[in-house]
Order: sequence, then structure tokens, then C-alpha cells
Amino acid sequence: MKKYDFFKKDGLRPSAEQLLQTKVFYQHSGEIYAHFDQWKDIDRFYFIPLYLEMTYSLGWVAEIAPDPVWLGSFVRCNLEHPDLFQVQCPQCNQPVQPFRYVGSPLSGRVDLEYECSCGKKGFETVSGWQPRAIALRDQIATDTPRLRQYQKHHPDTAPATIDDLREYLKPQ
Repeated sequence: MKKYDFFKKDGLRPSAEQLLQTKVFYQHSGEIYAHFDQWKDIDRFYFIPLYLEMTYSLGWVAEIAPDPVWLGSFVRCNLEHPDLFQVQCPQCNQPVQPFRYVGSPLSGRVDLEYECSCGKKGFETVSGWQPRAIALRDQIATDTPRLRQYQKHHPDTAPATIDDLREYLKPQ
């Protein structure tokens, strides 16, 4: 049950640099999603830490998943669970992968923030906070052994950044 304890206890606040990396992800999420197959097997990119601050409730911090959420786990959930993590753009009717979730575990409401390739930006309000949290936490649990192997073989390697990933994705 510990894996599904959504209320944060004694969590450390992310640094300004960590929050900045998350904002860079927000700004370039479309590019990152579009090239997932290119970087999904490269652990230094898959395990880029994100600090998504996914929800607040009644003055208590409630997490959809514990910080950090790894970039690869987050993107994989969005792509593999479209029923939970994608919305349809109201302007062009294309599926869109949101990059931010804010809501309440008590009401179950979730605001999904997105930017569509057609240029439409916005929020879509849906229900189902807990199923999204469970899916993301389960993906993180599935990815944890891979992270441990990576850390074992690269003990002195600092995590990559979103900018490192974007540089890797540039055409040569």
C-alpha cells in the first residue's frame, strides 16, 4: 500500500535548476514525445528527473507520483495509456499528450495541460485522478530495476538534462 500513499510526507523541495529542467520539458514536450523511439532505450535520457508538482489538495501536497518522475516513465505512460493520458484537441480533433496534470485525489478531477501541434494550448478537465496515479506509479515501479542497473554501471554519471536530449535529437 505504501506505493499508493498519495500524500507527500517530509519531501524535499526541488532545486531551482530541477524546476527549470521541468519547465524546459513543458516547452519542448511535443518534440520529446515525437522522438520517443529514438531515445527510449538510452538510459541517460530515459531517467532524466522531472519534478512535476502534479497536484495540491486542501493545503496538503498530494502526489500523482513521487518526485522525481523520470522522463521516460512519464512519456511512456502518456503514449501507452491514451485512455488515461491523452486528450483530443478541441480545435483539430487530433490526440494530444498533455505535459502537466493538476487536480485533486479527493474530487478525482484532473486538469490536463497541453499544447497541440496545430497551435492550440489549453487545459482539459477530466475525472480519474487515482487511475492515472496508479498507472504512473506502476510504470515507475517497472522501470526501477532498469534504473538500478544503470546506476550500478554508471555510478559517477550525472543525470542528463532536457537540453542534452534536445541536442541529441538535432539532425546531424
